[in-house]
Amino acid sequence: MENREFEELSANSKKSDRHKSTPIQAYFNFVKSNLGIGAIVLPFVTYSVGWFWSIFLFLPVAYSCVQSSILLIAVADHLAVDKILYADVIRITLGLKWAFSLDIAIVLQLVGICIAYLIFLTESVTQSLLSIGVEFEKWQSLCMTLLIIFPLSYIKNIHFFHLTSKYGFYAAIMGFLVVLYDCYLRFSKGLYSFDNAINIRNSFHYVGVAILCCEGILTILPIRDSMVNKLDFKMVAINSMITAFGISIFIALITVPIYQSDIKPILIFNLENPYLQFISIVFYSISLLLTYPLQLFPAVQIIERMILEKQSYQEVQQQPQINEFENNQIQNDTENSMFADTKIQIVIRTFSMMSIYFIAYYVPHLSHFLNFMGSIFGSLLQFCFPVLAHMIHFQRTSEPQPKGTYTFVLIVAILAMVLGTIESLRAMM
Repeated sequence: MENREFEELSANSKKSDRHKSTPIQAYFNFVKSNLGIGAIVLPFVTYSVGWFWSIFLFLPVAYSCVQSSILLIAVADHLAVDKILYADVIRITLGLKWAFSLDIAIVLQLVGICIAYLIFLTESVTQSLLSIGVEFEKWQSLCMTLLIIFPLSYIKNIHFFHLTSKYGFYAAIMGFLVVLYDCYLRFSKGLYSFDNAINIRNSFHYVGVAILCCEGILTILPIRDSMVNKLDFKMVAINSMITAFGISIFIALITVPIYQSDIKPILIFNLENPYLQFISIVFYSISLLLTYPLQLFPAVQIIERMILEKQSYQEVQQQPQINEFENNQIQNDTENSMFADTKIQIVIRTFSMMSIYFIAYYVPHLSHFLNFMGSIFGSLLQFCFPVLAHMIHFQRTSEPQPKGTYTFVLIVAILAMVLGTIESLRAMM
């Protein structure tokens, strides 16, 4: 009997390993989670600060994002806890009150990102229909997006994105290539200017959006956990971030001298050729649709876990006779389920989506809104919490602490939070 159970448990373990991601799959997952709405708004704010000055603003933000991500991964590796989340790291290192603050920041940050995705998809629908002579109100276009967004929001298994993230990445690249082709056509006609190089006054209108180009901090640990060998993830994460940041800044530096003062808040709406614009909209919409549930995943996972943990504990107390093998089978079956399959999960996801749609309808100017979200919640989540967690955790060990990295990252975070927030609020009022 024991041999049979051991063989079945081994078979389940191998089956579970088949769902684990390879370094390449994790690479595409993490690139895609970083290459979001910030990348198509970055050119607009790049013009406001000047193409040359934007390089000096983007580099410290990108460097800080890489370093803070490495710090978070280091803490998770040292804790060596299976299926650890960002909130778990903060709870273990900083305590329950800080973990609760993190949960609030995560939910608000992801709601903001999802709102931005919906705004883009809504405006894409409106623009596409307008090109064929059909005029839609904002609420009508929002309703059309429900048909695709809602089903995707019920996906609860991150392994699903192993199949889609690569294609989402390719779709984003194809959308950018269409934009670059349009830039080439304009450049060949002499329609370019490098005059707008430096505008220091608008620096903190830029920084928050730049931080949101590095929005993958919340998916770091779920993607790390999905790998066969978690210790390989550090280099995967670094390579993914370099790729995503390189694409974002490259696109911004190419498009700003071409479109100049005519540049629009959403990059792909600058294309005058209706066919090129439509193709670019389709490709990038596909990319964002495949990213949307990946961004929503950590926030919903935290909410579900807070509710379901208590329920699971009560069920275990009522059924003490269940053995470990049966419990593992139940847990594996639950984790391998692709879609939300309990009433609580369905209610949580439905309520979250309805709230996001409601707020999206009343959101102000996209670039100012993104700058506000990035300056406050992006700085907290991407910079402050990882630094504090690493600092506190490794105080208890003999390992050396990178105090220079702590100082640099926190300076960037504080400047972005204070000055970026003030700039955003001033622009929105």
